[in-house]
Amino acid sequence: MMTSIRRAALTAIVLALAFSGALLAGDEGRIIATITDDKGAPVEGAKVTLTRTGTAYKLEKVSDKKGQAMLLVLDATHEYQLHIEKGGYGPYDGPIKPTVNDTIRVSFTLPAVAPQPAAEAPKELSGADQAVLAYNEAVTALKAGNVAAALPNLEKAATLNPKLPEVQVALAEAYLDQKRYGDALAAADRYLALRPNDAEGLRVRYDALKGAGDNDKAHEALDALAAADPKSTDAAVRYFNEGAERARTGKLEDAAVFFEKAVQIAPTDPKFAKAHYVLGLTYAKDDAKKEAAKAELNTFLQMAPNDPDAATAKEMLAYLK
Repeated sequence: MMTSIRRAALTAIVLALAFSGALLAGDEGRIIATITDDKGAPVEGAKVTLTRTGTAYKLEKVSDKKGQAMLLVLDATHEYQLHIEKGGYGPYDGPIKPTVNDTIRVSFTLPAVAPQPAAEAPKELSGADQAVLAYNEAVTALKAGNVAAALPNLEKAATLNPKLPEVQVALAEAYLDQKRYGDALAAADRYLALRPNDAEGLRVRYDALKGAGDNDKAHEALDALAAADPKSTDAAVRYFNEGAERARTGKLEDAAVFFEKAVQIAPTDPKFAKAHYVLGLTYAKDDAKKEAAKAELNTFLQMAPNDPDAATAKEMLAYLK
């Protein structure tokens, strides 16, 4: 699922804390849920139910006067579904993942439900309200993995309220998924107009330009992403992929330009071990870079000692001594 949508779907803040009580054994995990109302007061008597999709598993607890309920999960290796309800309050439903041999503390707010007047007419939605409604419907489709079904509502939301940045970036991502690169680029540019120099927008802009085959502008967008977020893993991955494209065709010097940028961002990430290997081979051709070549090859061997190219790296190191 797309990054922006995942963020939009979050409804609870989960803090992993060390638990000072009894030690946990095996794959057990403990969840301490604190339930409050929208004024911050604890909600006593809320029913807390934990289930696991595809199984008959069910664990039920009731919150105490502090609004707390403790759930001991015997198998914390799986993700579960949490449901919280109490009369007079809106329910909570969402996924939760316990931590093996640890305790997580989770806080939830149940909004009080106000009684509705019996004869109240439905509120007429404004343009902005309709945009949010369309966007929310699109999010539901996206969470189900149906990008094609989400697109019409995203387009509707963008037309009704073009000033919603969340809509524009989700629309850009959806267009990317459908390989509509020109539309994705336009949506990314609209997003960047609302949030200039935003890393997420620059990433989507690069992907759209790359997909469209506009390599020069794609590289500019990638450099802009790295400048906006110098520690961006997204930028490192894309630099690495650019280098890999060139390495596969034997253009090691061209590949080295991109590999250098990838390892500058993430020098210790083993995902980019091959970048160090190619840099070592490239630097080895220049006597002035002999020590740099040795350093890169040694880094490669430390990260990937069992890589098929490890033997070649060792031979090159022996030659460089």
